[in-house]
Amino acid sequence: RFAVSRTLSRPEYRELSPVTFRDVLGGVSVTGNNNLKRALINNIDLRYEWFPTNYEVVSVGIFSKHFINPIERTEQATSGAYQARFQNAISATNYGIELELRKQLLTNVSTFSNITLMHSLVQLDTTQGLSVTDKSRSLVGQAPYVMNTGVTYSSLDGRTNATLLFNRVGDRIFAAGVMPLPNIMEKARNLLDVTVKIPLAQKITARIDMRNMLNARYSYTQGTLEREGFNAGRTLSFGVS
Repeated sequence: RFAVSRTLSRPEYRELSPVTFRDVLGGVSVTGNNNLKRALINNIDLRYEWFPTNYEVVSVGIFSKHFINPIERTEQATSGAYQARFQNAISATNYGIELELRKQLLTNVSTFSNITLMHSLVQLDTTQGLSVTDKSRSLVGQAPYVMNTGVTYSSLDGRTNATLLFNRVGDRIFAAGVMPLPNIMEKARNLLDVTVKIPLAQKITARIDMRNMLNARYSYTQGTLEREGFNAGRTLSFGVS
């Protein structure tokens, strides 16, 4: 499969509104920028897929994205508190490879995995009065890798299902730093989720969802220090339909 497309990313209302508000988490003062432009993204995708059986797939894909006016969040220290703003970079590139595998282990058990490796580079506009810390860096929010893997069980009648899912996203820039402060990094964390669906009666089904079983810590660092960190806790939900 080969595809060429152009997509866009419009700024959110909070990014456009020229008023100052405070983030609930972290207490950072955020000010919008009503001069933001929409970002245009030129995409090229090439993918090869192989289906050994009706339930299995092996897929390899490469992609390239060219951004025009990507929107980024920057943060700088002031006399009162951290001040976050939004601005357009001039351009950016993002390219990588995606590997996908779905394999039937047993009659009712299958495994799946998806790994994406990426590299991005942004060209910054330093004419807007910001003295950026890092003039050669990846896009804000762009991790170098994303990994999903899991195991699924499904009964022959399809009424009983269970899925174990593991997810990990690499270290990424949460907000670009302004001199003399370094970039704010969101550290990688391991997420483990479990979903079980079982029949209770002929037309009644129960569903159990367990999220963040490892209680992975959210950690944001700036330089060698952890600027913000917390544990969101585990989530257990039960429903009947």
